Amino acid sequence: MPLESALIAYAGLANIALASRRYRPARPLRSAIPRPAAIVAGIALLILSAVLAWMRFGPYQGMVAWIGLLSLGGLALVLLMSRSRELALGLWAPIALTGTLLALL
Repeated sequence: MPLESALIAYAGLANIALASRRYRPARPLRSAIPRPAAIVAGIALLILSAVLAWMRFGPYQGMVAWIGLLSLGGLALVLLMSRSRELALGLWAPIALTGTLLALL
């Protein structure tokens, strides 16, 4: 099953979590972006994830697959944040890059 939509959804959800004051680390990450930019990037990545699922699976199955892959990305983010918050939030860029490269193949 193609997982590029789940990877990009993970990156989008991580950006939205990074914009939240609750999950923003006390010491800034080296790749931390400003809060409004994190929200916009998170929403854009979630839209890209939905478009990729729609293109891969078709208009009817695409939205159902996107909800499932969004849940998978969210589950991975929550489980990784319970272990290491900085690692979970810091991995959004490499995971988004990997998902984009997989989508282009």
